[in-house]
Amino acid sequence: MSKKFKRLAIISDCVHYHTPAGLPATENHIFKRQMEALAAHFEETLICCPFEPYTEKKISSTYTGSRIRFYPLPKVGGHGLREKIKILRTLPAWWKAFRTARKFGDIIYQRFPNNINIPGFFYFYFSGKKTFASYTGTWKNYTGEPLTYRFQKWLLKKYFKGPVWVYAACATAQKKFLEGFSPSYKLTEWEEETPTVQQKTARLQSSLMKVPVCLSVGALVAYKNQQYVLEACKLLKEQGYPFQLYLIGDGPLHETYATFIAKHDLGDCVFLTGRKSYEDLRTWYRRADFLLQAPLAEGFGKTPLEGFFHGVVPFLSDTAFAQQMTGSGERGFVFSPDKPATLATLLLAQWKDQPALADKLVKGRDYARLFTLENWADQITESIDHYFEN
Repeated sequence: MSKKFKRLAIISDCVHYHTPAGLPATENHIFKRQMEALAAHFEETLICCPFEPYTEKKISSTYTGSRIRFYPLPKVGGHGLREKIKILRTLPAWWKAFRTARKFGDIIYQRFPNNINIPGFFYFYFSGKKTFASYTGTWKNYTGEPLTYRFQKWLLKKYFKGPVWVYAACATAQKKFLEGFSPSYKLTEWEEETPTVQQKTARLQSSLMKVPVCLSVGALVAYKNQQYVLEACKLLKEQGYPFQLYLIGDGPLHETYATFIAKHDLGDCVFLTGRKSYEDLRTWYRRADFLLQAPLAEGFGKTPLEGFFHGVVPFLSDTAFAQQMTGSGERGFVFSPDKPATLATLLLAQWKDQPALADKLVKGRDYARLFTLENWADQITESIDHYFEN
């Protein structure tokens, strides 16, 4: 429990809804699990976030405890003029939420980057309320980054008055910045995976893996760069190497990828699964040997960390945290997503030495044990107590 703060208010753009049973829920299972872990350190928690209507297509993670309450806000956002006008019209509702959060909470948690926390920054800055923040995007500037993201990073660097967690190995010399991570699992869940991981380890140590099973997890959008992974898989099949790849996620590029798979006769080895629930995703990780992620920009990779929990060895494009995540080769591999042959060649070379992969699997599991939900929540509460005592 926090020694200094009893009531926490959170400002987030994570979209929620009410299930037919009237329970608050979200499709972002990681957000839900993190907020429940953090709320366990406070007597009461209020989350101010957008709500939208429930549909049967949603894959729900439902809140069941009594520690968390919600302040529903309109769902707005987008790049068009009409969407920007909606944001302006929503400002009074946001302002009312900020006022409610200020009165409710002993401390405010602002999760950047998003639209709502831009005016939220100024409201809490001038109100003098104690705040802390996290920036859950890529901390280092990158090509094509929205100007609003850079503006929010500038505000956090120059003017934010509380501690800030960022996805960077060494973000700044300022003491208020802390290296962040984004956990998905509890320690008990790490322990639950031990028998499955032992089986995977034994198979690799005995060189008994015949058909590697790979996952690529994430929204099917351009910057996640699944097209690069598909191109590499096309080369693997042309060389006659057996494998299976499952693309888990959905998005605007679903049909484009389906067309590519059909055109290049990859239907027997590459599969589009759609989105999966938290429990379903755990089942897929248990089946998998390797994770192939080729994003063009990424902060802290939640997906590789989830893979480590399940004994999945990652192959990651060279983004902000990739080298640290893989231990510079100790727990996985990093590649430059320039030519698809780069990844295809790397996969073929590493798959030949299965005992060496077993060693990386074990080291990845040990690394994952440090990044549990409990450790994450403990770090935050201890750090904010210490920061505001000094």
